[in-house]
Amino acid sequence: MRRWGWVCVLAATMVGCKKDAATVPDAGVLETGPAQLTEQEPNERPEQALTLTRDSQVTAGLTAEPNKADEDWYRLAPSAPRIADVSVSGLPGGDITLEVYDRDRNRLASVNSEGDGKGERFPNLYVDGERWVRIAPSRKGVGGAYTLQVKFRAPNDGEEHEPNDRAVDAVALSLGQPVTAFIGHAGDEDWYRVEIPGPPGATEPPPALDSGAAPTTPDVAPTEAAPAPTTEGTFAGGEPPAPAPEGTPGEDAGAVAEAVDAGPAVEPEIPSVALKIELSAIEGVRPELSVLSAAEATLFSLRGKEGEALALRNIGVRATDRVVYVVVKSGWVGTGKEARRTFNAERPYTLTVSQEEAGAHAELEPNDELLKATPLGGSGYREGFLSPKGDVDNFVLRTREPVLAKVEVTGVDRLDLVLSMVEPPQGDGKAETVLLRANDGAVKEPERLNNVACHDTCYFRVEGASRKVDGKWVKDFENPDQPYRITVTTVPDNGSEEREPNNTPDRAQDLTPGKAVRGTVYPVKDVDYFRLDLSDRPVRTSLKATLLGILKVDVGLYLHRMGPDGKLSLVQTADRAKGDQPEVIRYSAEPGVYILEVRDAKNREANFQDSYQLTVEEAE
Repeated sequence: MRRWGWVCVLAATMVGCKKDAATVPDAGVLETGPAQLTEQEPNERPEQALTLTRDSQVTAGLTAEPNKADEDWYRLAPSAPRIADVSVSGLPGGDITLEVYDRDRNRLASVNSEGDGKGERFPNLYVDGERWVRIAPSRKGVGGAYTLQVKFRAPNDGEEHEPNDRAVDAVALSLGQPVTAFIGHAGDEDWYRVEIPGPPGATEPPPALDSGAAPTTPDVAPTEAAPAPTTEGTFAGGEPPAPAPEGTPGEDAGAVAEAVDAGPAVEPEIPSVALKIELSAIEGVRPELSVLSAAEATLFSLRGKEGEALALRNIGVRATDRVVYVVVKSGWVGTGKEARRTFNAERPYTLTVSQEEAGAHAELEPNDELLKATPLGGSGYREGFLSPKGDVDNFVLRTREPVLAKVEVTGVDRLDLVLSMVEPPQGDGKAETVLLRANDGAVKEPERLNNVACHDTCYFRVEGASRKVDGKWVKDFENPDQPYRITVTTVPDNGSEEREPNNTPDRAQDLTPGKAVRGTVYPVKDVDYFRLDLSDRPVRTSLKATLLGILKVDVGLYLHRMGPDGKLSLVQTADRAKGDQPEVIRYSAEPGVYILEVRDAKNREANFQDSYQLTVEEAE
């Protein structure tokens, strides 16, 4: 009896425990890995799609049909905005395609980068709400088993939201704010919308059209734009140009601006903004980067080298372009049937767009053609970069009256610079002509051009010198971190100074007897020609030509007579003095045209600072 009582007590206790357990909610099965699913036919239409809300792996197959291509649809519907990594395995002996659609069956992206038997991947599809994925063979009569894998993760700040291959879907990118992204498949294009800060009082740019996929980025205060020139020698806000650093050839920037003001008027510059664009290396991918206007007109475009980063400086956009687009995609590699666009779905790249600190003094890329040359004058100087490798920067000086210009470019670490004066093609089918070229300095050393005669328009070029590497001449200099400074000083041309270029007889400068002319022997091997016309003289003329020497250079004076065919014949020389000692030629000249030549007698020295003086007098 006692035993039976204990049994009753135990039974009552168990009943009470069951009641208590029933009041605790069931937590369900703990999700520790991707859902293992099997496709359910029919699923040839979006309304039949298998819904995937979390990480999933689906075992499926495509039926090989001779008259049409089988297709399978899947619906991605996470509970919150997510980045989906979608991949599909390949078909044995066939090519598979992965496509993404919105809820209204508008195709957003198509991925078909690999060949037969290989899978496809979309590594960073942005899913806000729902997206549809369509899996199909690229041609009829192909089928087989495949596996679809979808992995979801939370979006990170500062990363692109795919698809963003159109202006309307462009990712908003603040100046100075880096973004992380992928060139995830061969046809991938990444568009970024950059707002350019305008001058005070300017209207704000129009907002981006809402595509439902543009990410929100933290507010970053844009770099304040430097005041643009308003008229010659004056700047918005009334502040003068910043002076050049001491110790550089352009150290007296205030004098430069003053010289430009005191001399001939310079045409006003079009206000522009210079951007710095940095793109990290993408392993196995040859990047192609473009900057487009709001109307999607190309302002700048560059193809890099496979696996190399891009550091682009002073990319010029008009100040009126309050919105620009930066587009990143992969460039073509290979030729013919082997040509393809590479991609890397494993490793992301980083893109940063910021405003250059040089402001209104920055060179404006692209300026690798004379027609796109960056204006000089008004602001006194420009700061530029030689980057990427092989970069060439052209500048233009425009004046309304004849001037003599002194052009200087500072040295830069790791760079051997060349400074040239270039003449545009004179007629159809003709090439441009290099009139002057200075490359006296080596790496890190400055270059100069003296007494350059300019009336109306003159072009100057800064580039890296060629050097021999492994038996080949290459231009592989680059420095995206340190700028060079090109400075122009102008004075009125009153005839008292030589006019460069005068390094050929046909460009010889006319001489007036009794009037002295000053010039420099610079750069090394510089030759200056002067023309004396005695054609109208009835009898011989006794001449005395005096050349006052300069330090460092053993100047020589050579007198030539020009024949009817334009050829020169040497008639007398004076090149025996040393240093700053004068050279003198006395000659009884028959009527005709004479050319005086001034140069270093040994063709090995130059002096940009000190001037020689040449005077021709008629002796009694």
